[in-house]
Amino acid sequence: MADARKKIAVVLTHGIGEQIPMETLRGFVDAAWVANTDAQWRSPSDENPADIWFKPDVTAGSFELRRVTTRWTRSKTGAIAKGPRVDFFEFYWADLAEGTTMDEIWDWLRTLLQRWPSQVPQGLMSAWILLWVAVAVVTILSMLAISPWPGGWWHVGFAAAAAIVGYVTKNLISPYIGDVARYVRADPRNIAIRRAIRERGMLLLNDLHDSGRYERIIMVAHSLGSIIAYDLVTLLWTSRGKALELRENEPAFLKLRAVESAAHSLAAASAHDLKQRRCAYREAQRTFRLALRSGGEDGTERTRKPEEEWLISDLVTLGSPLAHAEFLLARDAADLNEKVSRWLYPTNWPQFQKIESEQRAKIDDRTEPPTALILGPAGGLFSYFLAPPMTWSLHHSAPFAAVRWTNIYDPHRLIFKGDIVSGPVAPVFGEGVRDIDLSQLRGQSAGFSHTLYWSLETADVAGQPKPHIKALQNAIDLLDRPDSEIW
Repeated sequence: MADARKKIAVVLTHGIGEQIPMETLRGFVDAAWVANTDAQWRSPSDENPADIWFKPDVTAGSFELRRVTTRWTRSKTGAIAKGPRVDFFEFYWADLAEGTTMDEIWDWLRTLLQRWPSQVPQGLMSAWILLWVAVAVVTILSMLAISPWPGGWWHVGFAAAAAIVGYVTKNLISPYIGDVARYVRADPRNIAIRRAIRERGMLLLNDLHDSGRYERIIMVAHSLGSIIAYDLVTLLWTSRGKALELRENEPAFLKLRAVESAAHSLAAASAHDLKQRRCAYREAQRTFRLALRSGGEDGTERTRKPEEEWLISDLVTLGSPLAHAEFLLARDAADLNEKVSRWLYPTNWPQFQKIESEQRAKIDDRTEPPTALILGPAGGLFSYFLAPPMTWSLHHSAPFAAVRWTNIYDPHRLIFKGDIVSGPVAPVFGEGVRDIDLSQLRGQSAGFSHTLYWSLETADVAGQPKPHIKALQNAIDLLDRPDSEIW
């Protein structure tokens, strides 16, 4: 059996603003673990199954941070059996984004304002118009403040209004919009910050993999943090080459072919069977990912060294601006599609590639011809033949062959009802993403909800949690269940 002492790591990547270390993580753990009675092992009466402890851990990357560890999860094998314990980590990056200047923010906003209306996604049109109005108001106030006309108390009023606008911009807008401007835009002034954030994240994820203490890693990210977490999953995948190599005679290879076949089935789905095929694809992702850890799902498969393991099981995004990738990460939809087609942005399902002549010659250079199962679906693979006699590797843009992506969003009305930052991600990054629309679970939000995805203040104190908390717990899935058992 697999090592029962190995644990689950949950890594939370915070969003924009001047975040206080551990402040975000503390509230998140309350929702994901303390309130999640379904995931907790039934401990003896003198113990509280929801207990948590804060422990210094150099893996967290800062002496300001702590690892939050729990008691045992409930095992899937029986009511009295223990499942793995959970360690929660915060990937903290706010300190690396300090010092944004107004020039940098304005440069970025100008690129957004100069778009034609046809290049603005429909869901952001109202915010784009409001941004234009705000710029016009600021420009007019500034001009009136420095102009001698009309003089008197009017001039004092304009000057005061301009000062207030300047204060709000510097102290309230800059710390938030500045984070977005500096991370999503590959400007020479931002390269060092982007690199520092990614290097810190990569160090954390590699340390978790190589420690040998974990059987699974769950990535959860809020707001701008979801773009960072998406980048980290992508970069980590390309850096763990040994984990992506498979031999034809091991069970993991057959599970790779199964997830590739499920992806082709999903790609051919119609409206009436899309839900079923997405579920089948995500279950194939889970089965394949379990095969990439040492011992496989049940511990009977081959032993893998830490550098040969892939442990990230899920990417859970909350209030993600990736829904507006064509606006934030590209010039327009056509530019984004071009970048996706060049494998710059991994999709879910991953891009297919066919076996071409050079690879075909290597595959055929063996005593017995390869079977149809070895060659896989004719429409293309996530993998390529690496070396004789039977070694394959997944390609660099295929992390979502093994990683389930669940995106929770809250549609907005009138900008300030719901979460205008968020939206569905599947239309942009592929139907393998499971989008969870909170308005369908509990109705339209009465106010701005971008910071309320794990808020327990709006949840029931007793009984079942409110829908947004239950959706979060299901997406994180501490018990590591197939999709058909969750949704």
